[in-house]
Amino acid sequence: MSNKDIEGDINFYIEDNIGYVLLDNPKRLNAISLEMWKKIGHALDIFSENKNLRCLVIRGKGNKSFSAGADISEFNDNRSREKAVLEYDNVSKSTLDKIQNYTKPTIAVIDGYCIGGGLATALSCDIRLASEKSTFAIPAAKLGLAYDYLGIKRLRDIIGPARAKYIFFTARQFSSREALQIGIIEEIFNNGDFDSDIIKVLNSINNNAPLTLASAKLAIDSDPFDTDMIKKCREFESICFSSKDYEEGRLAFSEKRKPIFKGR
Repeated sequence: MSNKDIEGDINFYIEDNIGYVLLDNPKRLNAISLEMWKKIGHALDIFSENKNLRCLVIRGKGNKSFSAGADISEFNDNRSREKAVLEYDNVSKSTLDKIQNYTKPTIAVIDGYCIGGGLATALSCDIRLASEKSTFAIPAAKLGLAYDYLGIKRLRDIIGPARAKYIFFTARQFSSREALQIGIIEEIFNNGDFDSDIIKVLNSINNNAPLTLASAKLAIDSDPFDTDMIKKCREFESICFSSKDYEEGRLAFSEKRKPIFKGR
């Protein structure tokens, strides 16, 4: 079901308890404009209110590009004046933070180019799944841009400091095989079977216990030295063990059938 308030640049809908955000700017290889950043954030706000969603998927329209990054056609208006730069940076950072802090599993489905701000968007997700033909790059050094600190930190946290420096210093494109090798993506799928293989992965996530997934995500993303967060993780563990889903999981195991989890 598409939301009529957001059409054109960003489409979002729900299917089989999975929330989809579609970057819809194929003429510019799904480059992300300022208005698109705002609309992605709006979609996340709406999805956050839906307790039935099991996971969130972000992907680009078509099979040529996930996203080629920021819409360079806007740079003269939105990236050349100090006030405009500040607004653009604040909106894009806020949106990326919403993606990273979304409580359900987030998946970037990459089919084609994943460049600059497009890669920053993918890195804000929990996992990244790509087609064989996908290519990746951060060309900031070729444009004279300063890349956002949090975007650099996300990349460093995922692949390590030396590899992050190599990507920034060379600004070259690299293949999906290279991306898998250095840890930017989790899995590569054949081009011809891409959509059907992605659905299989999403269904495997969708069918698992939502509270367990939320608890695991919270623990993995937490600072191990943050005592308040550790306490919150322990509380979430207790919620899982006292949930109806835990009862269902044990019952299904004893009855040798697939469990039906409700997220409570």
